[in-house]
Amino acid sequence: MSSLLTRIRQEIEHWTRPSWSFAMLEAHFDELAADYDEINEGAHSYFRRFTDTLRAADLPDDAYMLDVCARTGNGTAYFHRHGKVGRAVCADVSREMGELCETRLQEAGFDNYRWVQLKDYQWPFADGEFDVTLSLESVEHFDRPDLFIEELGRVTRPGGTLILSTPNVLWEPVHALAAITTLHHSEGPHRFVPYRRLRHLVSLAGFQIMHAQTTVLVPAGPAWLIDIGQWIEERTRDTLMPLVGLRRILICHKLP
Repeated sequence: MSSLLTRIRQEIEHWTRPSWSFAMLEAHFDELAADYDEINEGAHSYFRRFTDTLRAADLPDDAYMLDVCARTGNGTAYFHRHGKVGRAVCADVSREMGELCETRLQEAGFDNYRWVQLKDYQWPFADGEFDVTLSLESVEHFDRPDLFIEELGRVTRPGGTLILSTPNVLWEPVHALAAITTLHHSEGPHRFVPYRRLRHLVSLAGFQIMHAQTTVLVPAGPAWLIDIGQWIEERTRDTLMPLVGLRRILICHKLP
């Protein structure tokens, strides 16, 4: 009972905390690192952040990519296997995640990368350095999403591509309940960004939204349930899914 009450208190704190530091994010993801891939292995929704992005975005081949909050490197490795990454920077707040990321990329046979730790909103990259910037389920973990997206705009070259995904705010209670019941890990410090504000911030950062899509109706479960969820998704892509889908995906072009 005491552990349950602790988890409830922690999730309430995450919901109500007005601001948080990079050090708090680092501590949270350091704690998750050892079990991160194992936990997400059973989550259908986790791998779809990569498969849906590849399907929806017309990414150039052999691009110079920045993977922001790369976690254990699965995204960079996935896009490398499909010929979309020539060289990469994997950036994150967590050194523990970084060590796993480097191991995963070496195992994948990809060595043309470097790992960088993010410690504040002034990233150590040049203006317009990257062809592609990848930010999958990351912006919501930063207490200043405006500064986070502003940096995405600064480091993406004119004509380059930003892929940004984030959870639908309607799923915030579901994420909290999953953490409380130990069905999934806690989101830690975070604040889901309302869709209208997200689009506004992306535009302010100098991007034109070329494609927007909401995906994932059934994030986990038996194969038959996931299949039903995908069947519904395909038939309600422009009606039901924008309202109730789990993940918002924006594919953006950096304006000159």
